[in-house]
Amino acid sequence: MFRTPQAPSLMRRIGTSVLLGILIAALGVCLEILINKTAYTVVEAIDDIVIGILAALVVFAYEQKQYRATMEKIRVIAGMNHHVRNALQAISYAPYTEQAKQIKMIGESVSRIEWALREILPGEPETKDEGRVKENSRKFPVNTPR
Repeated sequence: MFRTPQAPSLMRRIGTSVLLGILIAALGVCLEILINKTAYTVVEAIDDIVIGILAALVVFAYEQKQYRATMEKIRVIAGMNHHVRNALQAISYAPYTEQAKQIKMIGESVSRIEWALREILPGEPETKDEGRVKENSRKFPVNTPR
């Protein structure tokens, strides 16, 4: 039902960069021909070719940066998915255990999810709202039997 997102392949990133570089060089040549209205030689096109190559390199560097950022996000999401699913698996088995163990299992699972959110997700320093949540969690701790 859902399509797995995929980052563009290396060949696609290179192809996009080269195509854009060629288009920029061709546009430069066309504009110089229109402006000068004289015969145009290959030697005169060197500056347009250099600009096209530089544009292709800049676009490729940008594509690479975006690719790395996307792959990092996928890695973080996969890590979160793993930890949260494991914690939810324990919660799903809780109804089939004794009540004392249920509370302990759910408390441990919530702790694992909180750990994953705190340690795996790249985040910013604690805000006032998060401090309020932590303050409330101190008021209402999960009692686990020993």
